[in-house]
Amino acid sequence: MKRKLSGASFTVRPGMVNREYGRLVSIGAKVKLLPSIMARRADMYSKAPALRDLIANRLGWVDVATGMAGRADEIESFGRQALADGLDQIVVIGMGGSSLCPEVFKLIFGRSSGVTSVDILDSTDPSAVKAVADKLSLEHTLFIVASKSGGTVETRSHEAFFIGRLTEAGIPDIGRHFAAITDAGSDLESFARQYRYRQVFLNPVDIGGRYSALSFFGLVPGWFAGVDVKKLLENARACESILRERNDESNPALALGALMASAVKAGRDKLTFVSSKRTAPIVPWIEQLIAESTGKLGKGVVPIEGEPVTKLSEYGRDRLFAFVRLASDHDTSLEKLRKECERARIPSVEIVLDSKYELGRQFLIWEAGVAACGYYLKINPFDEPNVTESKNNTQAILRAFQSSGHFPQQRPQARWGKLSLVAVESTRQAGDKDCESLENVLRYLFKHQKPPQYVALLNYSESSRQTESALVKIRGVIRLRTGLATLRGYGPRFLHSIGQLYKGGPANGVFIVLVREQYDSLSIPGKYFTFADLIRAQAIGDTQALVSRRLPVLVLGVAGRPATALIQLEQALKKALSKRKD
Repeated sequence: MKRKLSGASFTVRPGMVNREYGRLVSIGAKVKLLPSIMARRADMYSKAPALRDLIANRLGWVDVATGMAGRADEIESFGRQALADGLDQIVVIGMGGSSLCPEVFKLIFGRSSGVTSVDILDSTDPSAVKAVADKLSLEHTLFIVASKSGGTVETRSHEAFFIGRLTEAGIPDIGRHFAAITDAGSDLESFARQYRYRQVFLNPVDIGGRYSALSFFGLVPGWFAGVDVKKLLENARACESILRERNDESNPALALGALMASAVKAGRDKLTFVSSKRTAPIVPWIEQLIAESTGKLGKGVVPIEGEPVTKLSEYGRDRLFAFVRLASDHDTSLEKLRKECERARIPSVEIVLDSKYELGRQFLIWEAGVAACGYYLKINPFDEPNVTESKNNTQAILRAFQSSGHFPQQRPQARWGKLSLVAVESTRQAGDKDCESLENVLRYLFKHQKPPQYVALLNYSESSRQTESALVKIRGVIRLRTGLATLRGYGPRFLHSIGQLYKGGPANGVFIVLVREQYDSLSIPGKYFTFADLIRAQAIGDTQALVSRRLPVLVLGVAGRPATALIQLEQALKKALSKRKD
């Protein structure tokens, strides 16, 4: 199925799952799935009144582009006034859906004329916080604090830290350096009004964080990142009518939802993204949307983002693919793999954009497509129960720390260069020999792992080019020598997105957690914990959640530079893992 949507080319190739795909499309057409979703029909997911009401309160995204079109002038006026007042360094403070879309805009569009810098802060690693703080001229900085609930611990901690910095610098009228994006009635709204923030943007309360790209959460930072807000919304609005009116395979969201669900039912649940360089920034946003929406009740689509591209024979049989590029992009490796998939009848979707402003409709198509997939998989795509679980674990650990002054014991059991063994859990009890060397520990962890399992590398440190480069190499080694799909995430940002899938989705993950042995000391005004305490509590709490599910988990302590430790891990994996069978 190939359709042209006012510029964008959207091609679904179900291949070997064509029969089930066709069946699901027919079911969707029969029940008017997409028109019903776009009409906010919460009863499509549940007949239970209480659950239906909860779902209804998460469907505001279906026409948010139309609603926000009337607020575009307000956003532009706010941005221009901030620049006129000398605030040309922009820091977006948020987590999950509040930070990922602004990051997409920053990486794809850059920054508006007159803006000196745009930074997205969603890490509690003290090094990451310091790196942003040290580059700022505080008197010229605008902080955009974004939290739907208004109580996100990371976001409010960052906010308190920078308020403290401005206070120490003796800068008057601190509120003029802050704006808030939140729901009406939240603690953040009350705080922002009390301290006379420059502006408080109250987002529609019926939009969840990961569905908020076309709301204030995406558009306000987007303006500073160089986005023509009106043009983006115009593109998205054109798609609203398509999704609402078409009730067959020509509806791209229906086709996308049916493709993902039919692949999952066939054991191909690893949706692997292969993107050109210019479209790659949108994929982490799609990743969190899919993972957090579908990863529950032991089900889910596992999005694979950022893996090095290779030939089809080196991917497992648990894959389907999404190829994304701009029409003017020419990537030979992408096109070669796409043709291999087509010949082998591997399920895939190909999306070719004529313009970067077609991101507007891509946000909407993926939101609606994931909602449709949730219907087919018989799950509620609008809740995130295990994200809440990890938040609660963190709070419990911090409260215990407040009382005792100590965290749960994490003393290294062994040390090898820049890495130490903190804990290892798998299907059997590790013996002394298993822990003699890093290579032995890795052999123990991977001994019985094969597709459809996957490996997630969870790194509790700031992201950098060096760490990302090292992780790409590690992922290549694991895939080549085991056939396992690989994911990677930076803590704590992944706790607000793909972490839902790790704990609530298919129980076939294998987890390597990397935690610094020593974080820099960085206090948070008004808090009983530091940023070092916070990130340590988040790592412990989420690891406890994984271990409680009897999932294979290896926790490694990192001494010194994370990139150096990752290079050591790559070399150990090469020695530990036997080469794949050809």
